[in-house]
Amino acid sequence: MTDQPRPDEVLLPAEHLPITFFGSPVLAVRRDDGRIYLNIRDLCGAAMIDPSSQMRRIRTHPKLQPGLARFRVPTTGGPQNQDFLALERVATWLLMINAARVSEDVRSRLSYLQDYLVSEVHAAFMRLAGLSPAPGEIEDLADLQRLGSAITALSERQQQIEESQTKARHAWRDISDQLKEIVARVDAIEGHSSASISRAQRGYIYQMVQAWAQAKQQHDPQLSPRAAHATCWGVLKTQFRIARYEDLPASKYPAAIAFIRSAYRQLTGEPLDLPEQTPLDLGTDGG
Repeated sequence: MTDQPRPDEVLLPAEHLPITFFGSPVLAVRRDDGRIYLNIRDLCGAAMIDPSSQMRRIRTHPKLQPGLARFRVPTTGGPQNQDFLALERVATWLLMINAARVSEDVRSRLSYLQDYLVSEVHAAFMRLAGLSPAPGEIEDLADLQRLGSAITALSERQQQIEESQTKARHAWRDISDQLKEIVARVDAIEGHSSASISRAQRGYIYQMVQAWAQAKQQHDPQLSPRAAHATCWGVLKTQFRIARYEDLPASKYPAAIAFIRSAYRQLTGEPLDLPEQTPLDLGTDGG
């Protein structure tokens, strides 16, 4: 893929926002060319699997490694460099996960998603040659020869697509400033009139719960970091009766912040004075 970052390159996101994935917050970032990446550690936390082994898998897999990138993002400890996986590679990564190793809460959804991905890839493969995805509807096995010609044509089209994507990324850079201005206006409107919390508020809650979970894990070393994060998010969602934390009503945002600070103080005896950060407040040190 063109414009693949160098192994030692650290990118600054044009935009970052926590989203819900498998019931847990996952930090998403947008590169300056428009491509979207998801935080690998958050993805592994959502599936309750070991991030170290998954990072080894991604680094050594020829189809996953090109989607690996490192971004400098705000965290509770200040700006840090973290690993992300390109959105278009996430489905491939999910297909490789052993469903037996994930948490029970995630297993059924992951298994269903994997079955769906296999089915969709097969259907796309057959449509490539103008054949029906249903084997029973292929009357002559000789028709399968059309797959070879279709694959050759696909490789030629792929080259054209990559050239088109390069042009599109250049166009994205040209309009990125305008998009940032629009996002800022939307955030301002959401902050005054939206029924749910704004993007900035979502980001602040995300960082506060990260700090709470880290303290919880330090207080109870037998608790894994993934379990600590899952517990804290679960407590917050139960307290405010929401399925996803981004569904928190804006009117309850102050109460949510107070709740997290209270839980942190009860756990550590110290106040949680975490300053709110702007999307571009990424600094130049730390990490």
